[in-house]
Amino acid sequence: MKKKEIEKIPYRTAEKAEKKFSYIAASFVQEVKGTEHLLVEIYRNKKEGLEIPHLRIAFTKEDWGIYWPEEAIWSSASIRNEYDRNIWESSTAKRDSETYMDEESQNLIWEFCRENVWYTRKYSSWTDALKGMVDSIRNKRRTKRDENRRKRLEERKNNTPDLPENLKEWAETKLFYNSHFLYYKRNGRYADIACSACGKAFMRATKRSDTFIGQFESTIEMPKNGKIGKCPECGALGTWRAKGKTKGVYGLRKYCFIGQPYKETGAVIRYVQIEKIYRLEEHAVEKDTEMIGAKEDCIITEIARRYLEKDRKPQTDYHKYSSYSGEFWDDCNLYGMDNISIKAALAYENTYQMLQETILQYSGAQEFNKECREYNMMDYMEQYMIWPQIEILSKMGLYRVVESIVNRRCGIIVNQYAKRPEDFLGIRKCRIRLLRSRKGDLNLLNAMQIERRMDADWTEKELEVVSAADIKQGELEIALQYMSMQQLVNRLEKYAECEIAGGPEWHVCENARERVKTVSRTYFDYLDMREQRGYDLHNTVFLFPKNLQYSHDLMVEETNRTEIDKREAEVKMRYPDIRRNYRSLRNRYFYEDESYLIRPARSAEEIVREGRMLHHCVGGNGYLQKHNDGKSTILLLRIKDTPEQPYITVEIRDTHIVQWYGAYDKKPDEKVIDKWLKEYINHLKETERLQNLASAAG
Repeated sequence: MKKKEIEKIPYRTAEKAEKKFSYIAASFVQEVKGTEHLLVEIYRNKKEGLEIPHLRIAFTKEDWGIYWPEEAIWSSASIRNEYDRNIWESSTAKRDSETYMDEESQNLIWEFCRENVWYTRKYSSWTDALKGMVDSIRNKRRTKRDENRRKRLEERKNNTPDLPENLKEWAETKLFYNSHFLYYKRNGRYADIACSACGKAFMRATKRSDTFIGQFESTIEMPKNGKIGKCPECGALGTWRAKGKTKGVYGLRKYCFIGQPYKETGAVIRYVQIEKIYRLEEHAVEKDTEMIGAKEDCIITEIARRYLEKDRKPQTDYHKYSSYSGEFWDDCNLYGMDNISIKAALAYENTYQMLQETILQYSGAQEFNKECREYNMMDYMEQYMIWPQIEILSKMGLYRVVESIVNRRCGIIVNQYAKRPEDFLGIRKCRIRLLRSRKGDLNLLNAMQIERRMDADWTEKELEVVSAADIKQGELEIALQYMSMQQLVNRLEKYAECEIAGGPEWHVCENARERVKTVSRTYFDYLDMREQRGYDLHNTVFLFPKNLQYSHDLMVEETNRTEIDKREAEVKMRYPDIRRNYRSLRNRYFYEDESYLIRPARSAEEIVREGRMLHHCVGGNGYLQKHNDGKSTILLLRIKDTPEQPYITVEIRDTHIVQWYGAYDKKPDEKVIDKWLKEYINHLKETERLQNLASAAG
């Protein structure tokens, strides 16, 4: 659709209609660049809205568009909204009740849409005809799109080579290791045996008889379920399986990837499922069954294919099954619970030879496969098409780096256009040898990237510390303002009480790595709190504390104290009536006996401290606001011998206990406290009754 040309077409001004209509519609047909267009213009039924339409709808036989002149934007939406109302009318109005169109314009619309809509004019409106036109165009596009998808799918299927002829033999050897089953059932000194390798059923003695004939019988070792045995007939090794523990068919399932050429230089990576099925054959004999043989077979099922071609987006086809149409191939995955997943698996032995002369011949996958026996070849090859640098990284032995990129964790890439590995990964060139010796360790790579970003030149030992402790660049930038890198390493070693070896064979054991990591987190947290509190870290007393954990805890306490003081000052100003009403509430609610005492909170600050020390939510603004407004009262229940030690917090409304909790929202001595609180409530009610009597008598 020629949108710019349509915008240039002059608007057809409309004449004002009756007041009951909010909009006026007009239509006309005009040829644009040799194509006939139907233009429908919607005007507001106002004097100032009759010059420029509210919107213009343009149709050809193959396309449509909605133009909004005021915003100068185009839309490909339908003319009906989600409420099945015209998009220019209010959603509550009856369809077409707000829009007027004369008979001539309606005739023009029906004539233009006649070939593409099934609506009859007798029972439909002109907007139904336009909607039908939109639906018809969409259906034609959908049909054409589906047909093109089907043709491309058929083309890929027709150009896909057959699976290798020796795939079954390779799977038997490499996936299932020529595993067989020897089924058996003991019968006195004999055993009935069925071998899945040769398929025969026979009987063999497991003990030699004392008779003359028994001296000439050949015997076998006593079968034991789960143990390895040898078939007396064919000599195949197999696992003994007791007949009584064998139920029906048993299967093993494995997966593999197969890479093959596709078309001229393209490639197809195929994900194949191979099932080895073992079946014991029996027939009924009186009240039991008798083994008559055993079978095994490999069933090959292709699950998915990924097609890779130069300058084309990778396409994955999936093998599906429908109870209506049977097996079929589709160019999209399933969804929800039935999503087909492709996981790491072995690569077929001749894959890399078959991929010669294709765009994947220099992928480095064969070198990567030597380190990672099972990997997702589809993802590897797809990422190789995006990042061809994977080839050199694999051949250099940076396996962990390659694995990260294959798994789409590409944040380690610094310069995606770089051809040299050091520039691609953002490290110094002299570090490549060291990174190769560690197979592309990602923690070490991160340390090297930080080194280059900070324009530093660290020793291998210093790199190891940054790697082992997982130190962030921001932490280093703070620390190195006050000390050298060597001083930092020495200090972390001292705090961790272990030495990190350097040199060409440098390595840190896992225990030491964790100790250094824990210490570094504590130390950098300590430095951050010191700096935030305004301490001069050039003072070595602050910079290098003798007892790191003790100094860190002191800083935590100091930092928390600031927050606590800030919170208490805030609630003191926000809820002043708690302190103001304390005396009157105490006169009403105070009570004690030989075991406990209970009283209202003296202030908002005390309620906050109560919640903090008992680790429950009474210090929140909700409880403070209710106490401040008199909607409920917070009472503090104490053991009489320790009246200032928090024990139980009670919320009371008049003479009704709303709730009570101890530390961590638990209820210590629940039965005892419940009984005591009931007596307390009875005391309150009796006190109020006596006060009311005294007041009445006075």
